[in-house]
Amino acid sequence: MTFETDIKRYINNNPKSKKLHDLAKKVMPGGDTRNSIYWNPFPIYLSEGNGSKVKDVDNNVRVDLVNNMTTLILGHNNKNVRKAIINQTEKGTSFPAPTSPIIELAQILCERVKSVEKIRFVNSGTEATLNAIRASRAFTHKQKIVKCEGAYHGNHDAVQISVTPDLSLAGSKNTPKPVKAFEGIANSATEDILIIPFNNDEVAEKIITENAEEIAAVIVEPINGQCGMIPAKKSFLEKLRYITKKHNIVLIFDEVISFRISSGGAQEYFDIYPDITCFGKIIGGGMPVGAFGGNKKIMNLWDPSKSKKYVQHAGTFNGNPITAIAGLTTLKSLKKDTYEKLNKKGDYLRNKLSDLFLEMEAPLTTTGVGSLFAIQCTADQVIDYRSYSKNDQVLLNKIFISLLNSGFLISNRCSGSVSVSNSYEEIDSFVLSLKKILSNLGY
Repeated sequence: MTFETDIKRYINNNPKSKKLHDLAKKVMPGGDTRNSIYWNPFPIYLSEGNGSKVKDVDNNVRVDLVNNMTTLILGHNNKNVRKAIINQTEKGTSFPAPTSPIIELAQILCERVKSVEKIRFVNSGTEATLNAIRASRAFTHKQKIVKCEGAYHGNHDAVQISVTPDLSLAGSKNTPKPVKAFEGIANSATEDILIIPFNNDEVAEKIITENAEEIAAVIVEPINGQCGMIPAKKSFLEKLRYITKKHNIVLIFDEVISFRISSGGAQEYFDIYPDITCFGKIIGGGMPVGAFGGNKKIMNLWDPSKSKKYVQHAGTFNGNPITAIAGLTTLKSLKKDTYEKLNKKGDYLRNKLSDLFLEMEAPLTTTGVGSLFAIQCTADQVIDYRSYSKNDQVLLNKIFISLLNSGFLISNRCSGSVSVSNSYEEIDSFVLSLKKILSNLGY
């Protein structure tokens, strides 16, 4: 079976999705309002989800192994979360004054995350990292930030640099240059940032030390989502923690994705604690959410009762009760043994994939940790952006479309996450389908 046949099958199986996409293109650029869920020839349009499965407008049912980009840790349409949302909706959706559910959500996050003494809420991970960086500059009275090459920290100018840079523009591995992610990014963004390679202790220390007097913050994902759920080496995070403390630099952990691997997040998993943590995804129970929290000295910058020089922070839907109650219900459902069982499923999936690639002698590897996974279309070990960039993008796209045809949904970069609702039987079926796909591709 050729890939052209798979594309034809995809088009034939999804006529209503194609029709909706054609309609969407008339009113939205490219028919899209969220680039991460766009793909050629057109995306599927989903109509409902329940547990581990989603149904599209053409009544195709697929096993969901991405769970809205790692958000739905319990799976789709969890009955307790649904009931909590309905109950709150009957009381009201948003108000021009605080409500009590957000206090409970703040309490549970402060209790579970060792480094978080106080926390504030926003509506996206983007807003979380934006405010964390702003706080770092206010706290240190310095301007520059440091981020890793190949890391995504949201859609604002300060961090839309060197996300997936063209390597011909990105400098050498040991002296990476900042590259704008796209046109429209302010020129000052590249002037106010330094780029370090992920998982390279020595180079990171050199760059940070040489520029320490100008650096307000280092922001890092303990698990790099953009490059396929690559876990940081513990020594790398230890080095960042050591060097930032030494030079009065704020260390920010972006745990928007990684917070799902334990009740205290990746920082608990690695036993390394930042000054500020950014949250999103699972803490909203499927509703729009973001948050940033950390030690009192930094977080009190936002306290309007304590200082005339407080940092401004507003947002019509910040801490709204529907998001708060959905997030609170979700987090209360996640016990210690829940994470253990979930992470065992993730280990099982990655091990099955690794065994399959060896068995078929296919030039693929897998990355991830806990309940997170990715298929890497390269035989080389992927530890950073430069090694990730060796992925065969054509093969990756073939696998993605073929999996859709086979009844499985992962991200269009072939990464994903296991939810509480996903079963071992579904994982086995996923691996078997991938085996058939690779066989059809000649492996």
